[in-house]
Amino acid sequence: MIYLRSSLFNVVWMVWSLLMAATVPINLLFHRGDDGRFVRRVSRVWSRGTTWLLASICGLHYRVEGREHLPDGPAFLACKHQSAFETFVMNAVVPDLCIIYKRELDAIPLFGWFLRRSRMVSVERGGGASALRDMLERAKAEASKGRCVLIFPEGTRVAVGERGVAHAGLIALVRSLKLPVVPVTLNSGLYWPRKSLLRYPGEVIIRFMPAIEDVERFGRKDMEALVETISAESDLLCGIDRPGDA
Repeated sequence: MIYLRSSLFNVVWMVWSLLMAATVPINLLFHRGDDGRFVRRVSRVWSRGTTWLLASICGLHYRVEGREHLPDGPAFLACKHQSAFETFVMNAVVPDLCIIYKRELDAIPLFGWFLRRSRMVSVERGGGASALRDMLERAKAEASKGRCVLIFPEGTRVAVGERGVAHAGLIALVRSLKLPVVPVTLNSGLYWPRKSLLRYPGEVIIRFMPAIEDVERFGRKDMEALVETISAESDLLCGIDRPGDA
């Protein structure tokens, strides 16, 4: 049944995504100068539709905890990255989100176009100082509009129970923008595993933790501690007990 439901979801999801792609001509004709707001609205509709399809076809729901930890203004949302699930569900949970993503995604047909037109911020890995400056300038410009900035401190998806390496380039971003950092933990990898076409029934928990307000001297040790925090809390949500966990 898991294979059947997952296959049905994947097919219907593709059709749904193509329907959303049909809005591209509308944007090109009528919304070219709106700073990406129309495309972001379309993306949120797509995200909400995707979560509805997951719930209806696969029995996969989600629950948000700790919304009270979200500041009223812009902030960094430092999210554990186990699955593709959080890349779209966070867009539905947090209004007008700006996502920091790897530039390779720009090459994906249509999806890359939506990322660029939504005024998300790409990172060119190995691009050196000039790429870092470009990321800082673009992220600062979007945050100045009141948008929260979603970062994945480990830089890529990691399997349930694993830790990734702290992304050093994000340290300069945090120190430059001086926004509070909200750790975000989840257990999405249990139900939408990375590199898998299967979608399992259950409930993804997305938990916002208390914000880190003092970021003036945010450094490598702070980023490593952030990765450990979101990893350890995600382990607990996934039912993984480690020595020393309380």
